Amino acid sequence: MRTELARRAASELNAMDNITRSLIIGWIRRHLLPLSDPKSIGNSLGGNKRWQYRIGDYRLLARVSEKKIVIIAITHGHTLPENRTWMVPKSPKDIAL
Repeated sequence: MRTELARRAASELNAMDNITRSLIIGWIRRHLLPLSDPKSIGNSLGGNKRWQYRIGDYRLLARVSEKKIVIIAITHGHTLPENRTWMVPKSPKDIAL
């Protein structure tokens, strides 16, 4: 399964300190990438495509389809971003995890 990082998620990841960034990327590599069905470990955000994954105090918001996972945003805390623009699809930025 292919994993992509949206521009917002990439900028949020770049703004984090090295320890937090490696924690999140390591979690994605160990827990999300090996799965054949990434919906088995996350929480649905309504519908069948938007999912939330908990990584300690962080929330990883993703759009999951049959062939790829697009990580939309990485938030800190228990609340979703107030502005709903993270739900609008934008061209993803392909990165190698």
